[in-house]
Amino acid sequence: MGSILETLGIEPRFILVSLVGFLILLFVLSKFAFGPLVRTLQARQDKIRGDLDEAQARRDEMVALQRDYETRLAKIEDEARDKIQAAVKEAQSARDQILHKAHADAQTIVLRANEEIASERAKSLTEARNQIVDLATLMARQSTRENISAAGQVGLIDDAITKIGAQTSMGSTR
Repeated sequence: MGSILETLGIEPRFILVSLVGFLILLFVLSKFAFGPLVRTLQARQDKIRGDLDEAQARRDEMVALQRDYETRLAKIEDEARDKIQAAVKEAQSARDQILHKAHADAQTIVLRANEEIASERAKSLTEARNQIVDLATLMARQSTRENISAAGQVGLIDDAITKIGAQTSMGSTR
């Protein structure tokens, strides 16, 4: 082994001194350099873990918040749908009431009109009867005053009808 060391240009007496120096250097570095370096790396690793944990917590919080908003939105949509359905039902009810009232009013108007028609008809019949009675009375008076021929009676009737028609047109314009 000595020949190999000599060929490489290494002296065996310096190997032990170099080894002791290296061990001392390693000890000093571990005390003063590696310790703070390891602590710095550990602190950095802890900070990164803390940041990741915080980011995960925020993400979880955002997911929970999103679910909460989605739930609220669904609830609002349900309430809006319910309100729209209630408004539609109310509008249909109001429409039905209006139609029912309009139908009832129309029936009332028709009944009143029928009553007025019946009243006017009865009134017209009464007036016609009165006019016929007046005509018959007038004809009877004139026929008793004068003995009239058949042609004279027809003329007398036409004259009476004209008088009654004039009275009727005056009465209807009132």
